[in-house]
Amino acid sequence: MIYYYSGTGNSAYVASKLGEYLKTDSIDLGERIRSGTMDDIDDATAIIVTPTYCWRVPRLVENYLRQIKVSAERIYFVMTCGGGIGNAEKYAKVLAKDIGVSYGGIFSVVMPENYVAMFDVPGVSESREIVARAEEKIERIAACIARGEFHREPVKFSGRFGSLINGAFYALFVKADPFYATDACIGCGECERRCVLANVVMEDGRPVWLDRCTHCMACINHCPVEAIEYGKKTQGKFRYTFEKIREKHV
Repeated sequence: MIYYYSGTGNSAYVASKLGEYLKTDSIDLGERIRSGTMDDIDDATAIIVTPTYCWRVPRLVENYLRQIKVSAERIYFVMTCGGGIGNAEKYAKVLAKDIGVSYGGIFSVVMPENYVAMFDVPGVSESREIVARAEEKIERIAACIARGEFHREPVKFSGRFGSLINGAFYALFVKADPFYATDACIGCGECERRCVLANVVMEDGRPVWLDRCTHCMACINHCPVEAIEYGKKTQGKFRYTFEKIREKHV
């Protein structure tokens, strides 16, 4: 079974493609986290598909897996990223050991960058090219998992350092204070509905951000009128969602 968490659609797409190749179903961990559903995971092979947050498995995914019972002969991690997953394997192996499951390996899939609060985000045409290049990698990952093979990703020095600063990055940069809605806001509540941690609430028809943000960028990227900004860092930038690049004409 495939278990995925996705903020703007990249990991959801990878999970769906893996499901097609492996002929297995996918379960949205984001929905489980949002609803507080604490169902066990009980499979021969558990495949966790997730974005990379500061070169590691997102904390909300790791915390969730530690809180539920996971029973599987082997667990794989498939991580989407804008460039690389750093030394995420080191921490994924610890997670697998802590929850009592044999570690099967880790894979990276480069998908369009969505971290608009820090990086430039590719437009429609470039995003489609990145996704097209990812297709072959996804198929190879499925074949490797189907054969039950162990897999690891090469780690550069910069990647080791990136994963190491994860704690400092969360403490210093993962904050919701800079988020705000401009006058273009129509009060639709999409940002509130998209927030996996219920960190966005509507008050008098306007979004208010609390203190549980994980920087998934779902609120800002899914806003239908692009009314949400993150300080001055996001002004004028393309808002990326996987659905958008599939639907828009080049």
